[in-house]
Amino acid sequence: MVRSSLSVALLRQRLSSLLTAMPAAQAGDEQSVHRARVASRRLREVLPVIGVSGDMAALDRARRRVRRITRALGPVRELDVSLGLLDEFEARHAASSRAIARVRQAVTTERRKRRRQLLSEITPSRLATLRRRLVNVAAPSTPPSSPPDGASEAARQVAARAVRLRVAIERAGSVYLPDRLHRARVAAKKLRYALEIQRELLGSRSTSRLTRVRRQQDLLGRVHDLEVLIGRSRGVQERLDGADRQATADLDALIRVFEEECRSGHAAYMHARPGLIRLCDSIIAESAAGPSIEAA
Repeated sequence: MVRSSLSVALLRQRLSSLLTAMPAAQAGDEQSVHRARVASRRLREVLPVIGVSGDMAALDRARRRVRRITRALGPVRELDVSLGLLDEFEARHAASSRAIARVRQAVTTERRKRRRQLLSEITPSRLATLRRRLVNVAAPSTPPSSPPDGASEAARQVAARAVRLRVAIERAGSVYLPDRLHRARVAAKKLRYALEIQRELLGSRSTSRLTRVRRQQDLLGRVHDLEVLIGRSRGVQERLDGADRQATADLDALIRVFEEECRSGHAAYMHARPGLIRLCDSIIAESAAGPSIEAA
């Protein structure tokens, strides 16, 4: 049985990653925003594992606070990704530089607004409160009569995430439906983080499942990010002077480029979809049969 101290170590490591990344993220550094957001998601995923031995009320309070941090970081990260994609397409000379510049200006303006909101939501005092709450979660006032089995809880979490991803894949179907594909992407991300925790608790070196899930998560993530850019480009287009036909045509062409990339990404996902379903089924079957060290 895995001792609770290992689960607590995972919590502390993820909390440390979040707190380390936050100062630079608040200062506007793109990579630090990304690291802080990932750390917050990983921290949220480890809390249920800690919950088997912790103060449940403190756990709920901490979970709500971490969720708010994730949501505050999310829009800024999404806008950073949009800017990166615009740079990529400009470097490829895939569309009019004028159209790209117009969309970039709109994205940059929105990012400044979202960053102000981030700073108002994630303050030093709130981070200090989160740290105290997580100390309460990791150190219950009444020691359990027997060591809590963090590995069993992690296995249940992995199985639950696999079921949700399986359902999301089925609901997305084979027709290109961006919202449903995005839900599948989010489910894949949560499964990946759960697999990371299980792998660390079991001391497994296997990374094959993590690699497969992350590959599909990244693929679906790019499709989602392009869809976001399509929406932003159309918003820019709607605000144009109706007489500026050249700008309208340039943005139409840019949107078509994004749409072609989306179709290509969806085709790649559909090719890999059967393998992702088999992976989910394998995890679910293993959960029904009992824990396995190869599950991670």
